Amino acid sequence: MMRWWPRRAAYDRARMLDDAARARARKQRGRAIALYRQVLAFEPQNAELHAKLAPLLAETGQPFDAWCSFKAVARAWLRAGQPDTALAVYRDATLYLPREVQAWQSVARLLYRQRRTREAVETLLEGSRRFHTRWLRPQAVFLLRRAREIDPWEFDVVLELAVLLASSHQGSEAALLLDGLAERSSGARLRRVRAAQLQVAPGPTALWSYLREVWRGDGVAPPAPPRAVDPRPRRSEVVPLHAARLR
Repeated sequence: MMRWWPRRAAYDRARMLDDAARARARKQRGRAIALYRQVLAFEPQNAELHAKLAPLLAETGQPFDAWCSFKAVARAWLRAGQPDTALAVYRDATLYLPREVQAWQSVARLLYRQRRTREAVETLLEGSRRFHTRWLRPQAVFLLRRAREIDPWEFDVVLELAVLLASSHQGSEAALLLDGLAERSSGARLRRVRAAQLQVAPGPTALWSYLREVWRGDGVAPPAPPRAVDPRPRRSEVVPLHAARLR
C-alpha cells in the first residue's frame, strides 16, 4: 500500500518576511518570531533579521536569545567598521534587557575604546543600579569593579561599591574603600562618606566623625570630643588611711 506524505511547504522568503512584518504590526509577536526564525535558519548571519527579531524576543521574555541577536547585529556593524552604530545597538540592548550584564559591559567597552572614559564609567554605574536587589548584588559589584578599573576613585562608584560590599559581608574591604575616599573628599561629599561609614560600621567613633562634618557643614563650630574618664582618683584626692580614721 502506497503511503502519501504531506508535502513540505516551499521556502518563500519574500512571503515569509511580508507575513512576519504584518504579524509584528498586529502585535502577533509569537508568529513574527516563528517566521523570522524560519528565514534565519537559511541565513543565520543576517544582521538585518536579527535586528528585527531581538526586540520581539526581549518583549516575549526570552532574554538570552534576545541578547544573542543584539550581539550578532552589533558585531556585524563592528566588522563593517561602524563602531558608533554598534554602540547604538548595544545601548538598545540595555533598554530592552536592563539586567543583561554583558550589554552594559559592551557599551562601556566601546566607549572606553573611543577614549570616552567618563561616559564608560557612568554607563557601568548606571548598569550597576539595575542589580541592587539582594540576589543580584554580585552583578552590581562586578560592574562597579569594572568601573574602578577605569577610574579607581570616582566618588559615586567607590561609595556605592563600599555599601554593597558591606551588605554582602565584606565589611573589611568596604571600610578600606571608605577610608581612602574620605582622604580624597571634602564638604558635602565627605559628609556622605561619613554617613556611609556610620552605616557600614556603627560606633562612637563613626558617629562622632559624622556629626563633626554635619556641624561644619552648618557653619557651627563642633564641640570638643568627649574625653575618656580616668577612674583613678587624683593625687590630691587621695586621703591617707590614718587620716581617714581620725575623721
